[in-house]
Amino acid sequence: MPLTDATKKYFTRYSKFYLQNDSVCWRVEATDWISTPGILEITAVEYYANETEDDVEKGLVGSLVVKDVNINPAEIEAAIVGETFITPKRKYHYYYDGIYADGTWNLDNKLPIVYKINDDNSIDLKWTASYSG
Repeated sequence: MPLTDATKKYFTRYSKFYLQNDSVCWRVEATDWISTPGILEITAVEYYANETEDDVEKGLVGSLVVKDVNINPAEIEAAIVGETFITPKRKYHYYYDGIYADGTWNLDNKLPIVYKINDDNSIDLKWTASYSG
């Protein structure tokens, strides 16, 4: 392929890529931009497709990785104490530290969550699906 700053920067050792119209993931093992001036040669081996991070249909590496986004307003963030972004299969503990101490917890029953409301009105929950939320 043509040697440009972009290709030299992207195709480094252990970087992954997909070819157009191909669901096979490739990983760069070695690069050579010295042997033939203006040409970047790469040696790549077939690699596993990471279905939780890669968009295999579109051939994009790492495009399904979600950045942590806190959607809570500041007053809610200050009142409910606990993690905002959770990962699967871990137990999390939350409690309300606001002025309305007799409030109730509202959870969407469609979400893959198991939970227990404790005597002190705190809540323990676990995301049971295999993806983050």
